[in-house]
Amino acid sequence: MTSYAVTPLDQPVSARISVPGSKSITNRAMILAALAHGSSTITGALASEDTQVMTEALQSLGYSIQVDNDGSVISVRGQSGQIPVHSAALNLANSGTSIRFLAALCSLGHGTFRLDGTDRMRERPQGPLLNGLRQLGVNASSASGNGCPPLIIETTGWTNGDCQLDASASSQFISALLMAAPCSGRNVHIATNEAFRPLYVTITTQMMHQWGVMVDNPQNNIWHIQSGQRYKAMPVYPVEPDASSASYFFAAAALTGGSVVINQLHDNALQGDIRFATEILPRMGCTTVETAEGLKVTGPALTELQGIDVDMSLISDTSLTLAALALFANGPTRVRGIAHSRLQECDRINAVVTEARKLGAAVEEYEDGWQIWPSRSLHGATIETYNDHRVAMSFALAGLRIPGVKIVNPACTGKTFPGYWQTLETLYSP
Repeated sequence: MTSYAVTPLDQPVSARISVPGSKSITNRAMILAALAHGSSTITGALASEDTQVMTEALQSLGYSIQVDNDGSVISVRGQSGQIPVHSAALNLANSGTSIRFLAALCSLGHGTFRLDGTDRMRERPQGPLLNGLRQLGVNASSASGNGCPPLIIETTGWTNGDCQLDASASSQFISALLMAAPCSGRNVHIATNEAFRPLYVTITTQMMHQWGVMVDNPQNNIWHIQSGQRYKAMPVYPVEPDASSASYFFAAAALTGGSVVINQLHDNALQGDIRFATEILPRMGCTTVETAEGLKVTGPALTELQGIDVDMSLISDTSLTLAALALFANGPTRVRGIAHSRLQECDRINAVVTEARKLGAAVEEYEDGWQIWPSRSLHGATIETYNDHRVAMSFALAGLRIPGVKIVNPACTGKTFPGYWQTLETLYSP
């Protein structure tokens, strides 16, 4: 299917939706399970391109991993912080979490490892992580000399425990080193040049605690990991529903004045993107409540969706979902703090600006975000997705209100949500 034509909804949605497991948690859990002592079973895992990439890479590194037929249960035999092989060439496609987490994991081994990906991945800077690994005593380099993949990791393990890391481009650099640190055999001290506590790093440290390792965080930009700790296997580790995936269906409620419940997703979720439902949508006039089944969002009347001015630096994945809502708000919406999203699957700021203009919106582009002014003359258009799953899923929402919206390359949603289009169509059921 080269394009997907979205059908407008003629009534408010009323639905209970199940979304796949969190990509962030699934990929972290696989790394922790591989480093643990013993066998772990991850349940409710995301079955997608990104997690398949992680699975195949770990298998190439010599780990025993079994995946059930639908991909939601993953069994991993941990190797107590050891890397079973001494060399490997890993293809990580365009999975940013995979290449960063696995570069740090490979640095614990003894040998030479090459990590590569798609043409777009070869444009995504990894220099700060390479610099951090070099400080820890690892020969980590970019084969092309520009800080981008292919990455070459030549290592005999960490010979130092102190690292000053530039995390301004991605908190995944911190998470990658934190997860590897307990297996380095050293007291590890990681400091960043930013006095902040990224929500995704909090996911990492909370999960490390669940797997038996304590991280001391005396200041927002400093982390200590005491040597002698090791990860313990988890007989069953359940993965939360993906809060980023849920944002599209919460937005459908906001756009139509309807209600959506996301099964088994709650307001105390580990994932920072839950704040889209608990903080961003209420500012726009929605009501968000906790129910026994899961979090429920109810949208305002169609003319009462409010434009907002918001810093989305901590939850930038959902800034694209907000862009779809901004088209229909009764005032301008300004998003700030997401300059780093220009370096993700595509330049997401420019993608929002370009595609929103196609629909008839007035949009201003800034280095760190955008502003959208709603228009009464929105119209259908063919939306380019830049092979970016979040562009596809977000701009499909505009088609719930505007006739004639077509999404190019709808299969790109397979990166994190292979069943997105089928799930979207359930909104039309009475």
